[in-house]
Amino acid sequence: MSAQPSPVTTTIDFEQEGKQRGYLRLPHSRNSSAWGSILIPMTVVKNGSGPTVLFTGGLHGGEYEGVVSLMKLSRELQPETIQGRVIIIP
Repeated sequence: MSAQPSPVTTTIDFEQEGKQRGYLRLPHSRNSSAWGSILIPMTVVKNGSGPTVLFTGGLHGGEYEGVVSLMKLSRELQPETIQGRVIIIP
């Protein structure tokens, strides 16, 4: 059995140094549209080698504080202040 490529794609190169903003693109279809995508915003900050940290927010619809905090972090975090990679999905 051969592995099929993931239908989820991204506009971000996870190995590129610096700060990137982009999206995860999830395929989505519904009765009114044969094919569409859900775009999930994402920021990746990378500086050299080191651990990778993932921050996610918005898991519960009524809790907006995490989303707001991660949006602020994605604006303010600079590559020179970290060692490794930070992935932010508000």
